[in-house]
Amino acid sequence: MRITNILLVVLGLGLGLGLAVFIVLQAGEVTLLPALQTVGSVATAFSATIAFGLYMTTLKRHQKDDSRKSSETYMREVLSVLEKAYETLVQQGDSPPANDRLLWLSAARMIVRFQKLREKVTEADHLAVIDENEENVRLKFYTLLSRNAGNFTRQYFSPESNQCSGVNINRKSMAVIFAFSRWKDDMPDPLSTIDDIELYARGALPIDQNGAEEYLEGFTGYWQKVQEKKEEINTKRP
Repeated sequence: MRITNILLVVLGLGLGLGLAVFIVLQAGEVTLLPALQTVGSVATAFSATIAFGLYMTTLKRHQKDDSRKSSETYMREVLSVLEKAYETLVQQGDSPPANDRLLWLSAARMIVRFQKLREKVTEADHLAVIDENEENVRLKFYTLLSRNAGNFTRQYFSPESNQCSGVNINRKSMAVIFAFSRWKDDMPDPLSTIDDIELYARGALPIDQNGAEEYLEGFTGYWQKVQEKKEEINTKRP
């Protein structure tokens, strides 16, 4: 990159001097002094323009590099905080997770911290990585909460049966954790673009999966479409 910048400066100076020489040749001897003054002015102006352009290009490149490094730093912190949120809640077991007010509060605070830090990530590829990890952890929370639905009695959240007790699970921590475990409405479903009939027609279902095949045959007309697609594919093969 530095060599390129140097070449551009040399090119700029060459173009400036070339233009200046042209002006001198056109001016003639009578106006030589003014022409030489013009030479200096043109060459200086041209060189300054090239130098300024190079400066701006370098500045923008450095700013972009700094922005990406900052985004990467936040991405790493975001992923760390998100994973710790789940680990915190289940550190004393997950069947059910301990009805410990502090654990629920800590896990919820980490989720909120994750959401705030995520806003500072600017690079598209970094955000994509975060989205994938977020869905993985979301599934962990969903599975945990769903599996223990029967354990989450009123007494679980209020061990002393006193609505105002200081050992009760905090309501805000409950709201944050339960809300996080739900599928985000604005999250596109990657399965929405999948043609399952095409996949089955091309042999996605192993031949020993008799139960799965019986289940799929139960959808009226569905398995027939799979068979028709399979026949179409086989007909096109050489």
